[in-house]
Amino acid sequence: MSVSFAMLLCVAACRSTGNDAASSALAEEVNCLVEGAGQDVSNQDFEAAMEKALHALEISSAGEYPLGEVQALYTITGIDIMTSRDADAWEKAVEAENIARKHGFCKELSEILIAKAKLCSYAEISPETGRNDEGLSYAQEALAIAERAEYVEQEAEACYVIGSLYINKNRWNDPIDQQLYELAGKWLDRGQEIADAYDIPNLKRNGIMFRARWFQQGDRDREAIEYFENVRAGLKETDYMTAAALEDRLVRLYTRVGDARKAQETHDDYVLHMQKYLQQKESETLQEMETSYQVHEKEKRIERNRYEIILLIAAIVVAVIGLSLIAVHFKKEKRRSEDLQRLSNSKEQIIELLSKNLKNPDGSLNDEIARLAAEATSLSADEIRERCLALASKAETVGTDVADYVGDLLIKRNKQIADIGLSQRELQIIRLSAEGLKASEIAERIYLSVHTVNTHRQRIYAKMDVKNVSDMLRKATELGII
Repeated sequence: MSVSFAMLLCVAACRSTGNDAASSALAEEVNCLVEGAGQDVSNQDFEAAMEKALHALEISSAGEYPLGEVQALYTITGIDIMTSRDADAWEKAVEAENIARKHGFCKELSEILIAKAKLCSYAEISPETGRNDEGLSYAQEALAIAERAEYVEQEAEACYVIGSLYINKNRWNDPIDQQLYELAGKWLDRGQEIADAYDIPNLKRNGIMFRARWFQQGDRDREAIEYFENVRAGLKETDYMTAAALEDRLVRLYTRVGDARKAQETHDDYVLHMQKYLQQKESETLQEMETSYQVHEKEKRIERNRYEIILLIAAIVVAVIGLSLIAVHFKKEKRRSEDLQRLSNSKEQIIELLSKNLKNPDGSLNDEIARLAAEATSLSADEIRERCLALASKAETVGTDVADYVGDLLIKRNKQIADIGLSQRELQIIRLSAEGLKASEIAERIYLSVHTVNTHRQRIYAKMDVKNVSDMLRKATELGII
């Protein structure tokens, strides 16, 4: 059961709703934390998963984001179940259920009710103390919600759980109640039909486990063998994990019926498929490492050019200020005004004119100018103009038109950044990339998964209309983000 819950956690991670008032930034942060917790669960790192889930719950509560609270509580419930803390799991599930009902989060409510039904199943010890009927009420309600909203994964899982609860109700009957036994089989059939129709591998594997219990309760080992062999024959060639799960069950069945030869052959197949599964995962890991290496090499080249780009920007700003000095020196105010007017109409003309002076720029103010360029995105228009006036004063210029013009350029650039619509998290990832950090290092720095960091990068590429890290950093430099 805990395995099936882990699978649900992995697919239930990042959701949003249009009915919630939380800011997009908060929702994004919560989603990333929940997604990261799901990844940690799949890697059996329950301590890290719990840390992320608790953090998601904390910021959701502080930010009055009920959907985030439900997602975090559901994740915590799953972790508690998988670490045998059933009492804690029940407490969190009840809390999540109350919030979900209050705000009408239907999908989340169906998942929570399924979790409560499973907990009732775990609590079953005997007919006198068991909670199977209570669990059936939760599972039936979850099924009704899933059917109305066409949540197929929750619908299949609810059917499996109902079948499992009927198996539990028969556990202490000797002989078994045939009506209960047939009911369990019908519900398992229904769950399997949904899993097959929508080709959901995780649910298919769950169905195998439930079906094995059902056959075993009916002392139908031979039928179980035939059923599982037919399922195995219909698997995709690359579905190594499902094949291994089937073969693990078949080894036990062949052993019980006394067919040692088939048990050994099936065990050999099990070992082979597990090896292929591990090789598959290793190949995916190696591919990720190769991709990370290539990105790292590109980022190293970007790092070598980064300071040159900063100096280039600084030189352009210094040159603009220098225009004022030249104009004052030669007392050609009229011509200077004309030049400034011309420059204000065309950025390309600015670059063309100033490029003549880039070989030997005055470097006395480069650091201050670069700092202003980097901080401009967080400054108001008045603050930008005040900083430009200070630079102009240090350069011993007269008049304020050059400083005003530079300020206008930076203000315009701020508007360009706002128009792109980058979130604070995305700006953070851009700046960390500019430090030369690769995706795995960024993930470690800000407590996200590598997958999440790469997802953020893809969103950044789309918003900035670029295709790679190099183009992203170049454009970010142009906009003054870095």
